[in-house]
Amino acid sequence: MSTGSPSDTGRTQSNSNTALLIYGIVPADAKPKGQGVGRSPTPIRTVPHGRIAALVSEVSLDESLDRAEDLQGYSRVVDELVNEMPVIPIRFGAALEDEAAVSSGLLEPNERKFESALDELAGLAEYLVIGQYIEEAVLREILQEDQQAAALSEALRTAPADASRDLSLALGETVNADLEYKRQADATIMVNALQELTDELVLRPPTHEQEVAAIAALIPTGKQDDLMRIGDQLSKQWSNRVDLRIVGPLAAWDFMTIEATDSP
Repeated sequence: MSTGSPSDTGRTQSNSNTALLIYGIVPADAKPKGQGVGRSPTPIRTVPHGRIAALVSEVSLDESLDRAEDLQGYSRVVDELVNEMPVIPIRFGAALEDEAAVSSGLLEPNERKFESALDELAGLAEYLVIGQYIEEAVLREILQEDQQAAALSEALRTAPADASRDLSLALGETVNADLEYKRQADATIMVNALQELTDELVLRPPTHEQEVAAIAALIPTGKQDDLMRIGDQLSKQWSNRVDLRIVGPLAAWDFMTIEATDSP
C-alpha cells in the first residue's frame, strides 16, 4: 500500500515571509484543532479541494524547524487525527507558498489518488510493536545454550591480561552471532502473532543490538483490544526475557506517506 510523491512540492518565489507547512491529506470536511509547530505556532487549518484537503499551518520563512520538539509536535498533530478520520501523512518538511500553491501544486494533480488512499485508510491505524531483550537475561540464556560461549566466558575469567583481549573478541563474536539467530527467530514469532490481525506489516531495521524487532502493523481501529491481547500473550511467553511495548494508534507512516523535501 503506497502513494507516490506529489507532482510539485516546491515553493515558488513570493513577497510573503511565510509559507504553509503541510502535515497530511484529510477529508475535506475535517475540523482540525490545536496549534502547529515552531517557536510561534499558528492554528492548524485545512486547504480544501473537492473531497480532500491539506492539513496546514503557517510558518515563518525566517525560522528553521530543526528542533526535536518540532518533529515530535509535527507527528503528534497527524497522529492525533487517526481516531477521528483517515489521514495520509506527509514526511516532515513539506511546505508550499500559499493556499493557491497547495491546491494547484499538490491537491489538484493528485486528487483521484488521494481520494482512493483516504478510502483505503478509513477505519485503519498503524501500531508499532517493539520488543527489546533484557540484556542480562538473554546473555545468561546464550551462555546456557552455547557451550562454546560458556567456555570462552569461563576462560576469560581467569585469563592473563595478554590473552584476555583475544578471548573477549571471540566471546563477543560468538554472542553476537547467537543474538542475531535469536533475533530472527523471535521476530518471526512476533510477525506470526500479528498476522492473526493483519498481513499489512513492516519490519523496521533494528536500531540497537538489544532490539528484537520493531514491527509496524496496520490494523482496524476496532481491533485494538485484540492487539493488546496478543501483546499480553507475548509478554507472558517472554516474561523476564523481552520487554514488549505497543505504540499507537498512529498515522500510517510506514505504509502510506507522501515524500517531499522542500522545507521552510
